[in-house]
This record gives sequence, C-alpha cells and structure tokens, in this order.
Amino acid sequence: MYMNEVLRTVESYDHRSEILSSGTKYYVQSSLIPAQRLIVTSLFHEGNLLTRQNSPYDGTLAGEPLRATVRRLHDEYRARLMSLLELRERLKKDVDARAHLRLGEALYKQRLFREAMAEVIRSIKLGLEDAGAYSILGNCLLALGDSEKAMRAFQKGLELAPGYADLHNDLGVAHLKLERCRDAAHSFERALESNRYYQSALLNLAIALALNITLKQDYDLSRDLRTRLRRLLELNLQLKPQIDGEDFRAAMTALDGERFDLVYEKLTTIKRDLDTTAPTDLSLELYLILKFRGDELSEADIDALIERLSVAIESNPGYADIQNDLGVLYAAKCKIFIDKAHDAFKQSLQTNPSFRKAEKNLKLAGNDRQGIHFLLKALLD
Repeated sequence: MYMNEVLRTVESYDHRSEILSSGTKYYVQSSLIPAQRLIVTSLFHEGNLLTRQNSPYDGTLAGEPLRATVRRLHDEYRARLMSLLELRERLKKDVDARAHLRLGEALYKQRLFREAMAEVIRSIKLGLEDAGAYSILGNCLLALGDSEKAMRAFQKGLELAPGYADLHNDLGVAHLKLERCRDAAHSFERALESNRYYQSALLNLAIALALNITLKQDYDLSRDLRTRLRRLLELNLQLKPQIDGEDFRAAMTALDGERFDLVYEKLTTIKRDLDTTAPTDLSLELYLILKFRGDELSEADIDALIERLSVAIESNPGYADIQNDLGVLYAAKCKIFIDKAHDAFKQSLQTNPSFRKAEKNLKLAGNDRQGIHFLLKALLD
C-alpha cells in the first residue's frame, strides 16, 4: 500500500517556476511521465507552449531521488534559459555581428521568436551577410504569422546561398502555410535535391501532397499518390524512428484507406510535436558560454561540460563537431591552469622579490597566458 502511494505521488509530480526578463514573464514546468520514463520540461509564455525538452531517466529511480532528478533538470534548464536572456542585456551595445546571430539562433531554438528576431536583425544591420540569419529571421516571422515577409527573408537567404537546403525547406513551409501546395512541394523537392535524407523536408513534402489532394488543387501532384506517400513515410520512419507512435500508425492506416484528409491531420500533428521539442545544441551552448562567460568558468564547470560532450560522443562517435568542441574545451581548461601557474609565480615573487627563477617563470607564463587568450578567441571566431 505504501509503495502504491509513493508511486501515485511520483506520477503526479510537477516542479514549476517563473522567469521575469525585461518585463516579460515566462513559466517553466518540469513534469514526470513514468509511462514513457521521461521528464518533460516545458516553457510557456502568455498561456502558450513555446518549447519542451524531453529527458529520459533511470527506471530504477523512485520516490525522493526521482523527484530530486526532476528538480535538477528543471534548474539546469532554467539556468540555461536565464543565461540566454541575460546575454541579451550584456550584448545590447556589442557590435560583434556574429555573436548577435549566434545568440539569436539559441533564442530561436527555445522558440523565443521576438527575442531571436531582434538579435538576428541586429546582426544584419551590423553588416553580416549570412544565409542562416535569413533562415532564422524568416522562421521567426512565420511563427509570428507574417508569411509574406517570411518568404521574402527566405528568398534573400537563397540569393546568398542558392543551394542551402534549409532555406528551400523553409520557403516550402511558408508556401504550405498559405496552402500553395504546388509551390510548397517544389521547394521541398529542391531541398531534397541537396540532401536526399533531409527528414524534415520529407515529412513536409508528405504533408503538402496530402493537403493538395484534400484541397483538390493540382492534379499532377496527385498521381500515384498512395505509393508515393507510403515511400515518403517509410523513409521518414527509418530516419527518425521516434515518430513511430499512435499518430504515425493512424496516418499509415488512413493512407491504406485513402483517407488523405486524415493523413494530413495526423502528419501535421507529428510535425507540430517535433517542432515544439527543443533540440540540444551543445556546440551553440558551448560557444555562448566560452565567448561571454569564459572568465567566470571554474575547473569544475569545464569538467562538467567535458562530461556532457563525452556522453554525446558515445552516442554520436562519428560527429566531428562534438570532437572539435571537446578540443575547444580542453584549450579552455589549459587557460585555467596557465592562469593558476601565473598566479603561483606571482605569489612566489611577492614572497621573495629577489627570486630570479620565479621572475623568469612569471614572464614565461605571462606569454603563454596571452597566447592561450588569442588561441581561444581564434577558436571561437
């Protein structure tokens, strides 16, 4: 009986907090989902879900240790979000266009669209010509309901990088919002020409084809539709197995019965769920931490980041970006040790001003200190 009571308590456990930044209030909630062995942390603004982060947990945990895990993940997410919002204040007068863009990208991934858009526009005004900036700007405009301006942003980005698959996919999504199925399908196909395994474009193309036949817009797009949709959905499942849930199976059943309106409905639900799940971008997070808070990091802070990257490498051994990030972190750790060496030589010389060896070592450490500073700056630029 006691164990059942504990289980019920755990199952209903939520942890909540609020964040106030520049007069805007955000609401963070972390919830335990035992049936899926997930802890889901969600971010809300004005009653709307902005994004969520799913974290699996050890199924052997229960009771207070499990609740403590929920609170820890909640606090870690909250700290990262507050760090981004605080960086906006710090960067207000900064003229580093690339830094504004990277911050905008991080804010966009948390679906803070207005905040992200402000940073990206700032980077463009500072003279940065980057196709990715127009992808973020267009997606923010799209999320805020301005599809026409979004398309202009995507088209500007494509002028800078005509083969950029993400921008072709983005443009297709804008057309899809306006129910221009043929134009949307063409854009998704252009994205797939650049990357045939682009899962998001494959899913979007399936949605466009299902909507097209539902609205009876373009006959040519409807040819051999059942076979074409099945191939697209099967490839989607192979590339992203986690979509294999109730909605995906319902879409496949509807496809067998040629209920294309239901296929469209279910695929749109899957896309919405994927869009609101925040991706973890360790490279971006690492850049922002080292770029703006590198001097505040302790050895323990860097060791914790190294541990996170090491876990990511185990899951993605062929991911070169993570290996590169690990190298940057080791360079940052070297800086801490050189700083400690410099301070030790300095203290030695203060204790004995005539200690020539300490004087020599202090100069050498000072040179290395300056060198590692320039190395880290170059690694991050």
